[in-house]
Amino acid sequence: MLAIGAATLYNVPRMNESQVDVVQLQKRDPQAWTALLAGQEGLEDVIVTAVTAQPLHFNSTTNDYSRRISRYLVSLANNSDPIPFIGKKTTLNEALFYRDLAPTLPSIAPRCWFVHIFENAGWVVIEDVPNHVRRDRLSHQDVEEVLSKMVEFHTAFWDQPEIGRYYSWLPHFVDRDHKRYTWRELRQEHPVYFEQGPSALLSEHALNHTGRLTPRFLEAANGLAVMRSLGGWPGVLGESHLAAAEDLLDDPVPMLEPLLQLPSTLLHGNMHKYHWHLTLFRENRLLDWRNVALGPAILDVVSFQEQFDLLFSDSKLLSVNPYEDPPVTEETMIDSYLLAMKAELSGQFDARQMRLAIPAARCLQILTTSFPYFATWFDQMPDKYTWQRVNRMTEPEPVGRSLDNIIRYRPYLRKVFQRFLQAYRML
Repeated sequence: MLAIGAATLYNVPRMNESQVDVVQLQKRDPQAWTALLAGQEGLEDVIVTAVTAQPLHFNSTTNDYSRRISRYLVSLANNSDPIPFIGKKTTLNEALFYRDLAPTLPSIAPRCWFVHIFENAGWVVIEDVPNHVRRDRLSHQDVEEVLSKMVEFHTAFWDQPEIGRYYSWLPHFVDRDHKRYTWRELRQEHPVYFEQGPSALLSEHALNHTGRLTPRFLEAANGLAVMRSLGGWPGVLGESHLAAAEDLLDDPVPMLEPLLQLPSTLLHGNMHKYHWHLTLFRENRLLDWRNVALGPAILDVVSFQEQFDLLFSDSKLLSVNPYEDPPVTEETMIDSYLLAMKAELSGQFDARQMRLAIPAARCLQILTTSFPYFATWFDQMPDKYTWQRVNRMTEPEPVGRSLDNIIRYRPYLRKVFQRFLQAYRML
């Protein structure tokens, strides 16, 4: 797929906010849903007779289902089966993505039927995409198809700086020229780390270079402080890992500069395979665009790789099940992606430059996703000596509810931080 030209991209009509009352849609009013559907070409005569809704995502904190995302079953006159839609309360950026950019990616993003913007958030109605392929059973073909779709939307927006100017809401992954945090802002936005957590700080040098990533670096610094206080994690995080993280948090430039030298494109921002829905008809749709941004494409590729062993159970609770025999190796994923990008972009694409930036992308991915998890442990961690004793126990031995959920990540994180250290040494 060739890149979308400026004329093509900017001539796509933006999805205007419908005059349909969003509250009436959420209250399952048949007349409101009739008005919504009848406003679409070819559906002018549709009549909605009934609407039911069921919340989807499970909240493990409240042991209840979140109403942030619901499936609406819409019954139509003279139609035997109800039509499913997804109603989702989301971030402002995801709502604007569905309004402005999703129409240019009809084979990748779910179709959006309605967008409502309010203050700094949004509510959207999108098509309900079935997910027939289990995420823990992806085949080699499934992975190759996902990579092909990734190539499709990366090439569509490849190296077009005008996109960021035209869609001013679309952030750059760092955006340090427009967003530089002060300590006062960080204290106001993330008081827990200063009032209850380890209060780990970032250097002024890091503040000047991390831009909109600064809050994630602050979380990572506090996660590092937690692990330092526990003496590391035997078999997972040793002194070499901790020292590498400390170095990158103090001076992130060697990690960020190789990425900033790459052409920018549209990034999904959280390329977990859980967000890819694969249907029986071999259709692929990519959901959850809350972290959409502009940046180097390799960040999406590494995000997909690093989360490949993370699974979700039927109740949507996170579980870890590393592949003993993965369907595709990491190197094969990289090669498939780079070859496909080169085939589509030809001379516009420098495969060598992108390959050299992989260690930087991997360090950034792990530093800003794995280390922040540890920052949330400060209110439930045992003392250093109990922690060391727990880690000498055999894997099957129960250690108490507060630690079971942490210990079960050990096999997964062991591999993650091995890759982190290898990538750091290649910077």
